[in-house]
Amino acid sequence: MGAVHVLDDYYLAITFLVTVAYQLFFFAIAFSFKFDKLTDFAGGTNFVLLAVLTLSFSEDRDQARNVVVSLFIMAWAARLSGFLLFRILKTGKDDRFDDKRDKFWSFLGFWIFQMFWVWTCSLPVTILNSPKVAESGQPGFGTGCDIAGTILFVIGFIMESVSDVQKFRFRTAHGSDGAVCDVGFFAWTRHPNYMGEILVQFGEQ
Repeated sequence: MGAVHVLDDYYLAITFLVTVAYQLFFFAIAFSFKFDKLTDFAGGTNFVLLAVLTLSFSEDRDQARNVVVSLFIMAWAARLSGFLLFRILKTGKDDRFDDKRDKFWSFLGFWIFQMFWVWTCSLPVTILNSPKVAESGQPGFGTGCDIAGTILFVIGFIMESVSDVQKFRFRTAHGSDGAVCDVGFFAWTRHPNYMGEILVQFGEQ
């Protein structure tokens, strides 16, 4: 069975339209009910949706590289959205939206930014799963780039996951006393969660 061609040969249009619709759906809920708890969850799960969608359309969905890369972004996004949902349920609200929650255009601006963040960061997986790449052919999985990417992803995933928990526990213990987190990975670098994020994205690409 060949690839499913939808709107264009790189799945750019369909993934963009799906992302816009998905984010606007959650924006409508968030703005109507002044509800912060689904904002980051909507961002993270959107990555999973696009990876599942493009892999299911792909002619190369049985290729190890397509499956591995798609599963990587799904695992990263599911972990991130799950953690952020847990954190907001514990804290109750997101301070980032205190000056935007009641302002339609300001609040929508954040969601538009989130649309482009999701769509842009999903492009490596979207394009890899696209018909155009399938037509050009790919080397078998296991090249040096595949191995390096896997190692980077695993290191970044662990660093980001662990440092998120370390910072959450530190903030829970210290509250708003102004203390600077210096435990675990934070003893080595100021932003290990962002460092992990960078490694994850490079690994996927």
